[in-house]
Amino acid sequence: DPDRDGVPESVLAAREAGIRVVMITGDYLKTAIAIARNVNILQPQDDEQFAAVDCARLRPDGNYLPHEQMDLLTSSVRV
Repeated sequence: DPDRDGVPESVLAAREAGIRVVMITGDYLKTAIAIARNVNILQPQDDEQFAAVDCARLRPDGNYLPHEQMDLLTSSVRV
């Protein structure tokens, strides 16, 4: 699907206003990364390994990470 009109500009405006924009999706991770790049959620300098994660990283051994680890991980993730 194409990006919705105005989304890339809205993301930039939100970022300029100090709002941290994130995307949560059920898409395959590589698809989510491509979409996030198209709409300015991920920027060229972002390292995809740290800025975009699959839900499996939230529960590496089958159980969800403790709150402190979850907060640390999600504080830098955008996708």
